[in-house]
Amino acid sequence: MHEHLHPDHAALLAVAAGFVGDTSAVSVEALGAGLINATYRVDAPQGSYVLQRINNAVFPEPERIMHNLSRLAALAGAHPELGVRLPRLIPAADGAPFVRDGDGRIWRMTEYVAPSRVLGAVRTAGQAAEVGRVLGSFHRLTAELEPGALDITLPGFHHTPGYLAALDGALEETARGARQEPAIAGALAFIDDRRALAGALETALAQGLTRPRVVHGDPKIDNLLFATEADRALCLIDLDTVQPGLIHHDIGDCLRSCCNRVGESAGGDTPVRFDLDICAGILGGYAGQMRALLGSAEVELIETAVRLIPFELALRFLTDHLQGDRYFRVRRRGENLHKARVQLALVADIERQAGAISDAVARSFDAAG
Repeated sequence: MHEHLHPDHAALLAVAAGFVGDTSAVSVEALGAGLINATYRVDAPQGSYVLQRINNAVFPEPERIMHNLSRLAALAGAHPELGVRLPRLIPAADGAPFVRDGDGRIWRMTEYVAPSRVLGAVRTAGQAAEVGRVLGSFHRLTAELEPGALDITLPGFHHTPGYLAALDGALEETARGARQEPAIAGALAFIDDRRALAGALETALAQGLTRPRVVHGDPKIDNLLFATEADRALCLIDLDTVQPGLIHHDIGDCLRSCCNRVGESAGGDTPVRFDLDICAGILGGYAGQMRALLGSAEVELIETAVRLIPFELALRFLTDHLQGDRYFRVRRRGENLHKARVQLALVADIERQAGAISDAVARSFDAAG
């Protein structure tokens, strides 16, 4: 699913020309370290932009992404009081919302939000509160939309039982020796003990304890832009997975990403740790925006979501390892297995602190109420 090949410079300039016209004074350079789309910064006389090739192996109908982004931009424009900033979409020279290259792949261009920075990690209570505020204000904005108004851009995304089934399928195709490797066997034993967790949110949905909403889909720390001169969050980026879903997936993914103090690729002897202080700061900022829109049952489900998302991501990493690293871009064999083990260690530390996390959720929403 990952795309290893980057176009040559001439091909990139040809795509950029579809948006900005004359490229005689244009520069293009790789941007970020995303695992799915190929992303570049374009500097042109008229401004700086982000150029992305949408990975159509992951997103089978990229046109749906562009439809959703257009709806979202219109919604944000109609509700300036919510203060949600979205990177501006740049139309192609022919007026289309994207450019299709010679191989039929879709490229889109957005403004390069500047000045801005991506935090390597959330380190202060102020930063944590800002993360929560921006995610909460995004959810307040999207609450104005009926979920059915947006297209599904990534079918099956965050359907944890589906990821568990995919792992089981991958295991059936794997040589017995691979399953008996100590690292893999240990991960599988941990997962088997928690199979009931996979369906927790689907069960809550079926019981009417929560409902579908429009979600960001990937609100990790890398997808949050901060101001350069202050600890002020500006906006969420990478909106490909904005679609109908459960906001608990967003909350859990944000907390997983921001509160894991050693990161997804942690190495060495540093223990994986879920930072409760950062968690409380994010929840406080989020609750300040969303308390009136969440019922008590939905608030109580947040603690489950905090455990579920790293569990889900571990399933995905481990499946990809067993299938030969088809989906996530890796630098070396074994990286996906290592990442799966890091996420499972994070689950274990979250479970160790489950009571304190539940207390932090309750305090945050009671204080905001």
